[in-house]
Amino acid sequence: MIETSFIIAAYNEEKTIEKTLQALRNHPHFLRAEIIVVDDGSQDQTSDVARKWADVVVSFQDNKGKGTAMQRGWKEAKGDYIVCLDADLEETAEEIFSLLPPLLEAKADMTISIINPGKKSGMGFVKRRVQSIVERETGVKLEAPLSGQRAFHKKWLSVLLRKSYYGFGIETQMTIDVLKAGATCVEIETNMKHREMGRDVKGFVHRLKQWADIERQLRGVQP
Repeated sequence: MIETSFIIAAYNEEKTIEKTLQALRNHPHFLRAEIIVVDDGSQDQTSDVARKWADVVVSFQDNKGKGTAMQRGWKEAKGDYIVCLDADLEETAEEIFSLLPPLLEAKADMTISIINPGKKSGMGFVKRRVQSIVERETGVKLEAPLSGQRAFHKKWLSVLLRKSYYGFGIETQMTIDVLKAGATCVEIETNMKHREMGRDVKGFVHRLKQWADIERQLRGVQP
């Protein structure tokens, strides 16, 4: 019997995903669990690397965006608890297990990791904007509504698979959807670290795309 399904959507992550998967697989609490990787049209060896460690690897021919990839992973999941995480956490992925106790003890329906920003983090505009939107829509103020590191009970899949999620808009919209459906959420501070895009042109372009995806998602405009 599978209790926990770890879902990773990955795009061109051959350099980081192996350490991330190893951290999960080698953790002492990796019991009755499965790892599902959805390769979102990578042009490198992400799928090949993932197959060494994952139980299921789904490979898209084309890049469909994080939202579509995550939903495909959810459909593959057999566990009672669904854990979502990014491919680039590497060794710090082991801390994802700290999100499970509140679910197992029925103290929360969803848990979200708070990751402290590093030296290359952005200015926080997108985060503050999303915090405001989530609070306006649900009455709940969250510290990390954009965090991709989160876990929830599978019963909420009935809410999360009703609609389509687009690109980087998935975290914002899924948070709103489950909170509106009555879920309780607990945020947990962790020491997980992932790639930060910095404050240069590349970082600005990434955050612009992130915000565009969020706006399209909230407006229901399919890309």
